[in-house]
Amino acid sequence: MKGFKWVAWGFALLVAMLPAHATQASSAQAIQEMRSLGFSVCANILVYFNENGSPYELRNKQAYLQGMTRLQSLAASQRLEDVSAELSRLQSSVADTAELPQSEVELRRTSPGYTRWLLPVVDSHARLQELLDAHYRRIDNAEELQSSLHALSRDIGQLLLGYQIVSFSRLGAEQWVMSAQQVLDQDQRVLDNFTRLSALSPELDRALTDPARQYIFSRQQLFNQAGRWMPNAVERYLGMAMLKIDQAAIELTK
Repeated sequence: MKGFKWVAWGFALLVAMLPAHATQASSAQAIQEMRSLGFSVCANILVYFNENGSPYELRNKQAYLQGMTRLQSLAASQRLEDVSAELSRLQSSVADTAELPQSEVELRRTSPGYTRWLLPVVDSHARLQELLDAHYRRIDNAEELQSSLHALSRDIGQLLLGYQIVSFSRLGAEQWVMSAQQVLDQDQRVLDNFTRLSALSPELDRALTDPARQYIFSRQQLFNQAGRWMPNAVERYLGMAMLKIDQAAIELTK
């Protein structure tokens, strides 16, 4: 369980480890931190309310609240005004989820309006990711290896969130559900990139051993679209994998 607690606050350490100078590498890394935080925030909100898993775990609530704070701080430090504006909308949608039951006792007393209160969070996150992806593409002379690690992390983040969306009953977010073929294609890209990047150096092989193991452990659930849902476990393991890949990218800038 100690490893699981790391995910809730681990992104704060990643932010602190960023180089202070405003190089292209640090800009790319800062935007990547925001992309990972965005996936983490949205996934943890869905896990927190998902009746198909273990809802209302404090760890998930702390993760998305702390993640929002770090996201806003990073956007301000990078002077990304469009991102800050979308984060304000996301923050408002996150705050509105207080209207939903916050415990199983409250849940038994009402019929939650998940579509009303959670769909705006998913929609705002999608717009946030589009903005961050656009900013990332505009970075000149990004390091190829760093970009490859960032792409791998982002693919895992998208699969993580996709699973949380499809595992959530009565969410009404069908437009954001990945098709079976999309999941298959993205899964194969993740596996191929783990193999390719691990072969580049012994250091990268060691750095990617744990996240590759965590991904492989979780991937059977990604294809289990009609069986026993495990949103909490998928968030924990894929969240840790995403975090450790981002750490490996940070090491490249040292």
